[in-house]
Amino acid sequence: MKKVIVKAIFKGQDGSCGYKHNSEYELTMWQHNNVIEIERYNDDNGNCEYSTVLTFFDNWDCVRVIKHIKD
Repeated sequence: MKKVIVKAIFKGQDGSCGYKHNSEYELTMWQHNNVIEIERYNDDNGNCEYSTVLTFFDNWDCVRVIKHIKD
């Protein structure tokens, strides 16, 4: 499964999936069964699912790719 490591700023509400509003996180991001999944990089916490990449962008800003990885 192909994964991407990104850095992004959370613009959702405090506590949503364990994230804090306006904080930057390093995330692992992948697609599985037509769902976009994320979790904190090197940490299994903060797992969230999004139905599309556009719904992901509703909650995240300044998204930039750090690394492409294969799992």
